[in-house]
Amino acid sequence: MRRSMDPEERLLQHLREADVSDDEIDRARRDGQLATRAVEVALGDVNEHTLTDLARAAHLRSAYVRELMQALGRPDPAHGERPYTDEDIELARIAREMLDAGLPAHELTEVTRVVGLAMSQSAEAVRRMVAVAFLEAGDTEEMLGARYIDAVDKLAPLVPELFSLSFRAHLRDGISGQLLAEAERHAGHLADTGNVAVGFADLVGYTSIGDRVSASELGSIAGRFAALGVSASRRPVRLVKTIGDAIMFVSPDPTKLMEVMVDLRARVHAAEPALPEVRMGVAFGPATARGGDWFGTTVNLASRVVDAAKPGQLLVTDELAARVTSERWRKRRRRTMKGLDGRVRLWSYERPE
Repeated sequence: MRRSMDPEERLLQHLREADVSDDEIDRARRDGQLATRAVEVALGDVNEHTLTDLARAAHLRSAYVRELMQALGRPDPAHGERPYTDEDIELARIAREMLDAGLPAHELTEVTRVVGLAMSQSAEAVRRMVAVAFLEAGDTEEMLGARYIDAVDKLAPLVPELFSLSFRAHLRDGISGQLLAEAERHAGHLADTGNVAVGFADLVGYTSIGDRVSASELGSIAGRFAALGVSASRRPVRLVKTIGDAIMFVSPDPTKLMEVMVDLRARVHAAEPALPEVRMGVAFGPATARGGDWFGTTVNLASRVVDAAKPGQLLVTDELAARVTSERWRKRRRRTMKGLDGRVRLWSYERPE
């Protein structure tokens, strides 16, 4: 009967088949990094290129390639260091093709930074998912490493397809309806600022909860809240980001944004197991989109409004309430908002009886 290969032999075989030198393998064993190095190699990590190699392969200035690599979260090497892989060469070449297609260099760097952050977060989520799925009690590092390599062989072709299909779907959603406003087409450039509704929702007492529960439980609460935010959002409302216990939404349509906020409030209230109460704030006015995020006085105002809300309360500014017809509005007193001039009239959107 053929003897099954033990985990360490499996790792060594994988490294040798990838042409990793005996010296590097011995060094990894001495440092207790054999399993880690084998998984890195399975993911295509063979560091052999300098920054200059990338620049020459893509016919780009080294300074710009360095800027792109840093935006992606890749290494910032000293002269002569070789931290880059064949995949980095391909990334640089893709950047060159995108520039040749007419994309501006500054905007490409900004998009690259957004993509790098999103991919970093996605990679960590996938890593944890795989760890949960394949970790077994009593595992040695070699046993887990061998199991990871098997997982990489099966999943590596699927994950890029998952990202590609998801990206295309979100891109379609983003350009549905009017591709560009008429004024933007006439001017020949995108407007930096437009009027939008901005909404924030956060869990009441989330920070103090951290003093009573474990970090894992706290993360679970934030994750469940974020999942409710995703499930409540629908076009043309966009979930911009989640920050711990807070979610930010933006929409050109104030009525649709209010529908999402009301829906999310109901979902949080009915959540099982129970979540802390949510408080919400919405403002309407000019804001600027940049790098996948939104900035400006309206964003700041919405964040101040949510701070003024009581548990379970949905507060909005006068400008927002004037654009959404409802019998559930209740006028609130004017408030002074930190960092903003003047007093702000607020309205609450009451729950149904």
